[in-house]
Amino acid sequence: MPRYYPVFIDVTERTCVVIGGGAIGQEKVEKLLESDAEVLVISPVVNQKVRDMADAGQVTWEQREYKPGDLAGAFIAIAATDDNTVNRQIAAEAQERNVLLNVVDVTHLCTFIAPSVARRGEVTIATSTGGASPALARTFREKLTGSRILEYADLAPVLASARAELREASLVVKPDHWQTQITEELLDMVQAGQTDEARKMLMDGLMEGASPVAAS
Repeated sequence: MPRYYPVFIDVTERTCVVIGGGAIGQEKVEKLLESDAEVLVISPVVNQKVRDMADAGQVTWEQREYKPGDLAGAFIAIAATDDNTVNRQIAAEAQERNVLLNVVDVTHLCTFIAPSVARRGEVTIATSTGGASPALARTFREKLTGSRILEYADLAPVLASARAELREASLVVKPDHWQTQITEELLDMVQAGQTDEARKMLMDGLMEGASPVAAS
């Protein structure tokens, strides 16, 4: 099996083509829209939710079968069909046009695979087993979603603010020292609504390990 290179892709206002408009196609469309993609759906039939999104102008729906040339201008493409012949045709075009492609449940035709995702606030944790066991990836997601670990995502705004302040002051803090400041006590304060106090404690701790940015 291939060793996939993990990456998060910015699809904002980029054309993403979804071929297929059933339940799986709908799921792919919704996730792309969450990331502000420009979504084109190609399918002779779509379910009601996809139709509603098209009627609302959230996606463009071309009511027909896939045909060669449909991936022209696509940033990424997702094939959500159960027709192996069509999937192979889509994969051939994606390879020719150098378009990133996910063929749902047909790993060997994919150039990228969709991970199982757990989200909280600004933090996204993506888990993949490289196609070996989607069920295991989902198990990781469910375990993370219900764990204390994911609650640390609540610290993201405070950490981002501190990072910006250090940058404005032309100060740098080594990653190891940053990590020592991300504590249970800090999390408890933020979750208790004591944001200002938490930020002050964080900055005090960070300044102990801060140094001026080296001149270039």
